Amino acid sequence: MEHTDYAITKEAKFGIDELFFSITDKDSTIRSGNEVFVRISGYTQVELIGQFHNIIRHPDMPKIIFKMFWEYLNAGKPIVAYVKNKTKEGGYYWVLAAVFPLGDRYISIRIKPNNKLFAAARELYVKLLLTESKDGMEESGRALPELLHSLGYENYDKFMIDALLQELKERQKNISNVIINENYNVTAPSLEKLKVAYTHSLELMEQYDEWFEKIEFFTQVQSIFEEKGLKLRELARDVVFLSLNTSVSSYKVEHGGETFGVLARDIRFNAKENDILISDMDSVVQRFSHALHEIIFSVAGMRLQAEMLSYFIKEVTFQNSVIQIADLIERISDLSALVLHYEEKSKQLQSELDRLIQDVMKCLGQLEQQMMYLGYIQIYGIIEAAGSQDESAGFGVIFSQLKTLVQQTSHEIEVMQKIGEKFSTENRYMMEKSKAVDAKLNCLKEEIVLIKKMEV
Repeated sequence: MEHTDYAITKEAKFGIDELFFSITDKDSTIRSGNEVFVRISGYTQVELIGQFHNIIRHPDMPKIIFKMFWEYLNAGKPIVAYVKNKTKEGGYYWVLAAVFPLGDRYISIRIKPNNKLFAAARELYVKLLLTESKDGMEESGRALPELLHSLGYENYDKFMIDALLQELKERQKNISNVIINENYNVTAPSLEKLKVAYTHSLELMEQYDEWFEKIEFFTQVQSIFEEKGLKLRELARDVVFLSLNTSVSSYKVEHGGETFGVLARDIRFNAKENDILISDMDSVVQRFSHALHEIIFSVAGMRLQAEMLSYFIKEVTFQNSVIQIADLIERISDLSALVLHYEEKSKQLQSELDRLIQDVMKCLGQLEQQMMYLGYIQIYGIIEAAGSQDESAGFGVIFSQLKTLVQQTSHEIEVMQKIGEKFSTENRYMMEKSKAVDAKLNCLKEEIVLIKKMEV
C-alpha cells in the first residue's frame, strides 16, 4: 500500500498522448520546461524556474532511486525510471522519466506509464520504502538487485531499457498519428518558419520509427549470441572430456591402442584450438553485446527525443502557447542538440558493431573449419572402432558421442552465422539510412538558425 502522508491524493491529469520535458543545471536547478510540465505540476513558470527539481519530489519515492539517478548522471550516463511526482496542491502523477546528460545540463523527458512493468515497479518501490523505513537507504540499495532478479532482470540497466522499450511500444499503440491543425492564425514570420521546422521534426521522427522497429531484432540478436556463446563453451568442454576418455580407453586396448591414442591426441589438440577460438569469440561477443545494448537504448532514446521535439514545436506553434520567442528557440535548440548528440553516438556504435560482427563471423568461420576436421577424426574413429577386436574400451560409443557433439556444435555455429549475416545486412542498411537522418537534422538546424536571425 502506498503512503498517504498527503491529505490530497488526487491524481493530476496527464494524457496518454502527452509528454513533457524539463531542462536543469547540473545541480538540478530548473532552467525551463514546456507547458504540459507547468500544467501538471500545478506551479507557474515563474515558480518553477530557478527551483531545484526536488520541488516536485513525492514522499512515496524510495530515496535509493534518486541516489541511483545521481550515480548514473554524475557518471555521464542517461537513466530511465518510473517516478511518482507531487503537484503544488499535494496531488500526484506518475511518469516514466528518461534523463539525458547534455553538456552543462540535463534534459528530462517524461511520458505517462501504461505498461505492466509499471505495476511491477510500484510494488518494488513499496518494498524498498518498507526496507528504508526499517533499516535505512543502504539496506534498500542492497535489496534492489535482489528485487530486480525476482522480476527476471540481471541488473538495473536491463530493467530500465526494457521499461523504456515496452512503454514506447505501448505508447505507439495508444496514440493516433499527429495531425497538424491548419486552422491557426500565424502572423509572425518566425512562427511560419516554426511550421517548416515542425514538418522537418515529423520527418525525422518517421526516420527514427524505422530504426525503432529494428529494436526487437537487435534484442533477439543480443539474446541469441549470448545464449549460443554459452552453449559453445559447454560443448567445447564436453569435447575436452571426451578426448580424455578416449586417451584412457586407448590404454586398455591390447592391439591397436596406438591408433586410438593418436586419435585421442588429435581430438584433444582440436579441443584446445576450439577452446582458444571460442574464448576469443566470447570476448568479441561480449563487446558486441555491450555495444548492441547501448545502441538499443540510443535508438529508443532518440525516438523519444524526436517525439518530444516534434511535440514541443507543435505545442508552441499550433496551440497558441504564450512563450517568448528567445526562450522558445533556446528550448528547441537544446532538444535538437540532444537528438544530434545521440545521433552521432549511434553512428559510432553502428560502425563499432559492423567491425565486431565481422570479427565474430571470422571466429565462427574458423570454428566451422575446426568442426569439419573433428568430423573427419570422428568418421575415422568409427571405422577403427568397427574393426577393433576389443569392444570393452567402448570406442564405438565414444565416437558416436563425438559425432553428436560435432553436430550440436555445427548447428550452434550455423544459427549464429545466419543471424550474424542478417544483422550485418540490417546494420549496414541502417548506416546508410543515417544519411537521411543527417539530412533531416541539417534541415531542422537551418530553420532554427533562420528563426534566430529573424529575431535579432
